[in-house]
Amino acid sequence: MLTLEHIGICAKDTIALKDWYIKLFNFKIVYDNKKEKPTYFLLMEDNSMLEIYAADNETEALSNKYQGIRHLSFGTDDIEKEYENLLEHNVEIIEAIKENAKGIKTVFFKDIEGNIIHFIQRPESLY
Repeated sequence: MLTLEHIGICAKDTIALKDWYIKLFNFKIVYDNKKEKPTYFLLMEDNSMLEIYAADNETEALSNKYQGIRHLSFGTDDIEKEYENLLEHNVEIIEAIKENAKGIKTVFFKDIEGNIIHFIQRPESLY
């Protein structure tokens, strides 16, 4: 059986990005290599993790329609509550809450380094 253990985010400032994810989403640090440019693993409620590690080179953030992995999606059962949390923390919103004909709600936003994230709330699971 395969599971998604973690997703890596290469960061300009690993400390600031780690702090942002903890502040907004209450993720827990489960690993800190304590180097000058530290690497962190942050645990989510479903036991998946984000790895935040230092960039050797900086690039411009791309929009959601470029080839490659372009966004992270976090499932939620209360997208309005999560959206209000984003607004309270002055997070850059790309696309406010939308609901499609099937009742699926989404909101797209950026973390402090320009990575695209979105919340999704589905009336029924895909599996």
